[in-house]
Amino acid sequence: PEVDVWAVAASFYNMLTGKYPRRFPKSKDTWQVVLQDPAVPIRKRNPEVPAELAKVIDYALQDEPEIPFKTAADFKKALQEAP
Repeated sequence: PEVDVWAVAASFYNMLTGKYPRRFPKSKDTWQVVLQDPAVPIRKRNPEVPAELAKVIDYALQDEPEIPFKTAADFKKALQEAP
């Protein structure tokens, strides 16, 4: 399912930045963050990530109104096409 593709993108994000895609401030409930806050653009966390790769990962981490990559094959293709 697409949520698994989202999780793979989040894993790549973590490997490239050492951080989770979302900020989890102590003042906010974790589930509120997950349901309400978008992912932080990856280049804000690590500007050395190539721009085209960053576009693919940031796109994959969108979840409103829905997760854009429906299959792992679609995500893989987008990653391979990023220079």
